Amino acid sequence: MSSTFCISTLLRTGRRSTVRSSSLPTTHHQHQQLRHKHQVRVILTRDLPEGQMRGMYAGEVHNVAAGYARNYLVPKKMAVYATHVNFERCGLIDPDIAAKEEAAQQKLLSEDEDENEDLKAADLLRRYLRNKTVRMIRNVDANVPTMCHPGHVSTANLREKLSKQLQIDLEEHESIRILNEPMMGLEEKDDQELMQLIRDMDREDVAVKNVGEEGELEEDGGEEPVADEVLAASQGGDEGGDEGTKDCDTKIKQLGDYLAKITLAGGFVVPLKFRVERR
Repeated sequence: MSSTFCISTLLRTGRRSTVRSSSLPTTHHQHQQLRHKHQVRVILTRDLPEGQMRGMYAGEVHNVAAGYARNYLVPKKMAVYATHVNFERCGLIDPDIAAKEEAAQQKLLSEDEDENEDLKAADLLRRYLRNKTVRMIRNVDANVPTMCHPGHVSTANLREKLSKQLQIDLEEHESIRILNEPMMGLEEKDDQELMQLIRDMDREDVAVKNVGEEGELEEDGGEEPVADEVLAASQGGDEGGDEGTKDCDTKIKQLGDYLAKITLAGGFVVPLKFRVERR
């Protein structure tokens, strides 16, 4: 009975129809708001010194209400829709496209500036280290006086020495690799000769890697890559992976002069000479 009473009461009082009719104006008002918010871009073809768009002039691009454009501006030939064809007909450049191109150009300039900063930092460090040899003092084996005992020299030791002695703090993404053979006459070599030694070091690393993969290459029937090609790929930047940005795990135990390669941001390389000496 209660359900019948509720239904009959609603029908008698007309409350249901009242609810429906009260909801209609709200929905219509929302539609009006949405329609009012819809805008389109137009190119003005005449000056508009009066009206709601007064102070706007031919050749300018504006966002206006869609209805205002459709019912007034376009029929009266005061504006055309801002399409690619109409921009060409008017001999104008779309300001949105121009803004995007400007932003892209600024981004390229910013990247070039960053690269130039990296290059300047590398050149500064290269000049600073040109006539310097980092000295690493170690105890030696009494029976083998040319060998460190106990201890060794690693990239971590070089980082610490650079920081404390020369105030050079390398970032985490900047790496050090050591040529693990002592070299004679390093102090007499110029920058080009040192860089050639570093290139030779990289080629040896690539050759070792190729030897390790030789069996897999033969099994796959593929051609063995040329060392220079692999080297160039490995020096292509930070996007090549984490391997190129990690310090090597070489540990020097023999006294002598050594060469290391510091790889800075941007992939720029700086040679580092160091000497392992007896305490």
